[in-house]
Amino acid sequence: MELLLPHIWDWFRQKQDYFEVFAAADSRLEGWFKAELLMLLTQLTKQGVIEGFEREANIPTPASGKRAQVDFRIFAHGQEHLCEMKALCISRAAGTPRSLQFYFRDDGLGLLKDFRKLNALGHPSKWVLAFVYPAPQPIEWNHVVEALPNDL
Repeated sequence: MELLLPHIWDWFRQKQDYFEVFAAADSRLEGWFKAELLMLLTQLTKQGVIEGFEREANIPTPASGKRAQVDFRIFAHGQEHLCEMKALCISRAAGTPRSLQFYFRDDGLGLLKDFRKLNALGHPSKWVLAFVYPAPQPIEWNHVVEALPNDL
């Protein structure tokens, strides 16, 4: 993952204006983020930075034998990375209740569901890539992360 983060950061930093517009419209546009990540991963594959990737990959769950779908399975340096991607608009510009804490509720809909899904897959490299806009204050982010349940 450490290999990919600088590429992801550079790719999306160039699109800062989009984040501002999305926040002003109080819009959670996860499809746009997935499309941009699809473009970036395609470019990184062509450049030889990664070996390849699969979108909407079905991964077997060891405990149940069922399959779980993850947004991206990325192959880099001989390792498989499972990635769930989320867009988290916390602007509340349109009066929505979507604060940072909203996405970390234990209601089966937010990030905790993705953390648990990835934990059940038994792979050594799995991560959630969250695009949070506008960027929360570090103290708010730390407070939410420190309050995560221990079973993640």
